[in-house]
Amino acid sequence: MSSRVSKRGFTLLELLVVIAIIGVLASVILASVDSARKKARDSVRAQDMQTIYTMLTQYAVEHGGIPRTTVYGGNDAGGWDYSSQPVGSPNFLSFLVSSGIASEVPVDPINDMTGDNGPSGTYAYKYYCYPGLGLALGYKSETTGAVVFYPKYQERGWTCL
Repeated sequence: MSSRVSKRGFTLLELLVVIAIIGVLASVILASVDSARKKARDSVRAQDMQTIYTMLTQYAVEHGGIPRTTVYGGNDAGGWDYSSQPVGSPNFLSFLVSSGIASEVPVDPINDMTGDNGPSGTYAYKYYCYPGLGLALGYKSETTGAVVFYPKYQERGWTCL
């Protein structure tokens, strides 16, 4: 009588192959999730720009213009007011809150910029209004890395107080 040993279970090699396949699949899924998160944050940024623009328009109608950064005590980093300077600052477009137009002003979803438009890979909303130049309102896109201005880089015709 011949005795046959039945083979049960997996070999070490088979287990290693399965683990490697699971690792590759996990990395592909994580990369696509990260890309979707960046696109979602950029979508929030675009919506926030529209909201802020609407608030600025309402302020301009009620007050005859919008303030320069230095007038309302904004952060004034190189003439710009950034939503992240200083970090956690409540001063970003504070005139919209003090005038009663907004209970709070939206800030960038990451909002970690520490310098004037930098360092690279950091994000914040930016605003200025200069007499003769007009309004500039924008953010940096995570998906493209480019600064996006709403509705365009400079919109003349705004009265800067």
